[in-house]
Amino acid sequence: MSILQRISLFILAIVASISLILIASPAVIIPPVNPVEPVTVYVVDLGLHSQLVLPDGEDGLIQYAYGDWRYFALNKQDLGNGFAALLFPTQGTLGRRKYDNIAQLQQAIDGNTNILNFAVARAKATRLQNLLAKRFQQNIETQIFNPVNQMNFVQDDLDYTLYHNSNHELVLWLQSLHCRVEGFVLLADFQVQYLR
Repeated sequence: MSILQRISLFILAIVASISLILIASPAVIIPPVNPVEPVTVYVVDLGLHSQLVLPDGEDGLIQYAYGDWRYFALNKQDLGNGFAALLFPTQGTLGRRKYDNIAQLQQAIDGNTNILNFAVARAKATRLQNLLAKRFQQNIETQIFNPVNQMNFVQDDLDYTLYHNSNHELVLWLQSLHCRVEGFVLLADFQVQYLR
């Protein structure tokens, strides 16, 4: 093996190691410190993707999720649709589900799901909930109900890609709530860290 081939292999091994460390490292959500009129929001971490649950303004909760239309909304989770969602820009979807209270949310989530919670400013949560409701309503003519995850879905104007998946969209939503998110965000593996 030539010296050039050895150097190439060494560099490839370093890049592969760094990539594995980044993928295996959790992303850290840093909530705002002392939010005005705090309300609790929840991140539902399902392992591969994540969802956000906001107060609905009427003592209930509303869960929002972003994903690939065919794979997530239509529940066509075969290998071909999975690869298409990963490798090509595909039709995005926005999903939502309403809950009367946190107990109902917890009952709907299976035991392997991680639910994180933290406080944000009420005005920020209300503004984001209104923006997401408006975004959902924009394509209401495409609405379908998925009985597997009990969510309503509409087609979204944003394409779903490997570089803009459910976790990337969640980060944008969290940033609008004045949260910081640090770390690699390809897969859902979130933790909350509070600043003192």
